[in-house]
Amino acid sequence: MILLNAKKQLLILLLMAFVPQVLATTDSLIAKNSSWKYLDDGSNQGSAWKNLGFDDSSWASGAAKLGFGDSNNATTINNHQSPNQTGAATWYFRKTFSVNNPSLYSQLSYGIVRDDGAVVYLNGVEIGRDNMPSGAIDYQTLASTTVAGGFETAYYIHNAIANSLLAGENVIAVELHQRSLSSSDIGFNFELLASSATIERGPYLQSQSPNSIVIKWRTLNAENSRVIWGTDVNNLNQTVSDATVSTEHEVKLTGLPANTTIYYAVGMTSSTFTPIGEQYKFKTPPVNGTRQPVRLWVIGDSGTANTNARAVKEAYLNYQPNIATDLWIMLGDNAYNSGTDNQYQDAVFDMYPELLKTSALWPTIGNHDSANANSLTETGVYYDNFALPKQAATDGISTGADSGKEAYYSFDYANIHFVVLNSQETNATFRTGMVNWLNNDLAISASDWTIALWHHPPY
Repeated sequence: MILLNAKKQLLILLLMAFVPQVLATTDSLIAKNSSWKYLDDGSNQGSAWKNLGFDDSSWASGAAKLGFGDSNNATTINNHQSPNQTGAATWYFRKTFSVNNPSLYSQLSYGIVRDDGAVVYLNGVEIGRDNMPSGAIDYQTLASTTVAGGFETAYYIHNAIANSLLAGENVIAVELHQRSLSSSDIGFNFELLASSATIERGPYLQSQSPNSIVIKWRTLNAENSRVIWGTDVNNLNQTVSDATVSTEHEVKLTGLPANTTIYYAVGMTSSTFTPIGEQYKFKTPPVNGTRQPVRLWVIGDSGTANTNARAVKEAYLNYQPNIATDLWIMLGDNAYNSGTDNQYQDAVFDMYPELLKTSALWPTIGNHDSANANSLTETGVYYDNFALPKQAATDGISTGADSGKEAYYSFDYANIHFVVLNSQETNATFRTGMVNWLNNDLAISASDWTIALWHHPPY
């Protein structure tokens, strides 16, 4: 629905109500672009090749990215194809690494470039598979996806328990599978991180303005809070700390340059939990009123925490993966069935970790979220999880009016004014206050576009 008047254009987005990620102090065990042993003769390697004691001395070696058919390969490997030869389905890769004290680590996180599918083993034990069918895999198994797209450069992130790590030498073995025997390219790169489980939620980004942002995370143990940040990934020279000891951490960064990429890491005063790198960054909005392209992701009724929700996310991430998401909107029913903390963990924080740490999330409340939240008192799980701008205009987040409430609010991005309304609460006094604020907010804002969003249909 689009409503137009002489002063401005109002685009209304609405949703019909019809239907532990854990991070911590982190060490790099295998870096991107490392050298790997590989076998590219199309043979059947059975199962012994994935074990620690396997003799791979006759295998070739080369630096990642390994593959053929793409311009960004560091090492070109055999493609098994000729005019009279059918291509192979599987390539094999092995990398040994050492760990002094595996008891320090409880979790592994690996990122993989896998054109087209892969199964990953640690010391002979499978720790994950990507774009592969379930069940037994052999050298003739093809990857699941039949349409290519983004696999040549995108890193797919997975978590695994670190209980297969050994003191001393370890091996990661990866079998890479083609989507078809006639596929024209293949590509592989890999990194492996190990962490002691300290952060069980986040970090995630909230209440962003051109010059500020709120970063939240949750720890298993009560600790103080610290964020280091900078505009150069190799020089995080700014620090913001909070001495309050808590498991729920919320740090506001101010004085940020507008329209600039910011790199950051979170932790406590004695250590940094998250690694420093390209995966922990965000771009600040331009100065309010700036006219430039804006990319936003809008989802609703997304809180199912199932394969359908994950498929939607993967489809979005695979579509133009090199274009960043400027902002992200949830239209309510963010966590089924009743908006509990565990359901939010499954449906939001474990479902979207890669987006949460790079793009500010702006939510609204739905009927399912309200089962464990009270909008009159602004208490409960929904209000505990999110840091929403009560004083948006005062803090430079909005060119509209301060609502004084997290239950409804406004914010700006470039030349767009966003109004987030609460359609769930039926209290008459609450609704009158919201309408009065909305009229004032729209009268003040001079943005080219206004986008209003709420959960329920208007009729």
